[in-house]
Amino acid sequence: MRSDWIIVINILYIFIFMFIAKLIKEKLGIFRSIIVPTALLAGMLGLICGPEVLGIINYDLKFYESIVFHFLGIGFIALSLSEKHTKQRVNSANAGLFILSTYCFQALIGMLALVFLIKFVRPDLFVGLGLMLPLAYGQGPGFASAIGSSWDRVLPFGFVNQFGLTLATVGFLVGGVIGIILLNYYGKKYQIKNYNLRKLKGIQRENLTFTSVSEINFYDMLTTQIVLVSVVYFVTYYLMTFIDNSLSSLGDIGATIGSLVRGFNYLFGIILSIFLKKILEILNNRGSRAQELLDSYLMNNIASFSFNIMITSSVMAISITAVKDYWELLLVVSVVGAIGTLLFVTFFAKHSFTENNLLYSLAMFGMLTGTASTGLALLRGLDPDLKSDVADDLVLGSAIAAPLAIPLMVILGQPIIGYKTGNPIYYWITFFSILIYVTIVMVVMLLRIKRKTNRAST
Repeated sequence: MRSDWIIVINILYIFIFMFIAKLIKEKLGIFRSIIVPTALLAGMLGLICGPEVLGIINYDLKFYESIVFHFLGIGFIALSLSEKHTKQRVNSANAGLFILSTYCFQALIGMLALVFLIKFVRPDLFVGLGLMLPLAYGQGPGFASAIGSSWDRVLPFGFVNQFGLTLATVGFLVGGVIGIILLNYYGKKYQIKNYNLRKLKGIQRENLTFTSVSEINFYDMLTTQIVLVSVVYFVTYYLMTFIDNSLSSLGDIGATIGSLVRGFNYLFGIILSIFLKKILEILNNRGSRAQELLDSYLMNNIASFSFNIMITSSVMAISITAVKDYWELLLVVSVVGAIGTLLFVTFFAKHSFTENNLLYSLAMFGMLTGTASTGLALLRGLDPDLKSDVADDLVLGSAIAAPLAIPLMVILGQPIIGYKTGNPIYYWITFFSILIYVTIVMVVMLLRIKRKTNRAST
């Protein structure tokens, strides 16, 4: 048998388990009541059948860690290259600020949880590991793995990437299980009709109208989109390599920052995607017909495809035997993250949204522990036809929060420098920088709400 079949079979496992998970979700009613993304269920099936549980199939966990890392970057490049026509409302901007505030809050309580662990349980741990909470719960396994893999090159623990992947999986389960409990609680307490998700009929559909270029000068449009994404990712690699090498020549701190740069493939991919779109726009204005190369519908599908592969692979990459190295860390951060996020989202939603605050609270909790699809699924329990603006604000808010979260990504490097230099002042800089940032964000949002309320009353 050809040796390259090993790589192909490892890739095919992802899709085989996706297929089985889809059948289970469709045919077994109980799985329609549990808010578990199909891609996550596929990953769990792969984990159970994998080498560390039943041993039915054998695969390399490191291979799937790499898949998670690369498909995060590919997904965000495709998403950035898609054309976005968004009609922002006041609540859309507030939703973005709300999401960003929750990221910051998760970072703060994550760091405090690590301070507790270091003082009373495991003094060998590192305060910065608490920052995995917003990366895993708030942003998902791709971000947690991307940062975790870069931290593993610098830190001596050897389990940071695994911790991030496992924490993200726990976050999916927290969003689904606690989300269902919250859904039923709201229904009973506020006398709101609660729709049984298992019996909920109907599929949310969207009517699409799009055109596709068809002439000999072009590839077929799917090939064209894949080529464009590949070109951006190719340039991303060399840009990251150049920055890494340049920083490494500046000494130990430069080398440390350089190693962290390797984890930001998605961020450089987004920047280069925006740059490419600008170039195509300039060429198009000069009559080169370059703008027709981009197809938003196909780009969004490539992004969705990439993120589903990323989620499935992230669970398959978890090492059950490695959990023993960080189980205390996982337990404390998971519990603190679940309780803290629930309390923050529930309380803050009352003051952030003047209408439908219960719906926002439920949807935001699902999204900020799992994914946007988790939040939307929970939302349908109270708003089955998605007639409110909450679903749209959830999506638009995520788009608004993404660029505003870039300062937080920059701050992520500070604790590592503190650990390498043995200077705890960097931990304090990180904590208070995030605290100041979230205070500013929350004040801006509350002022916007007050201004809107005053306008409505006059």
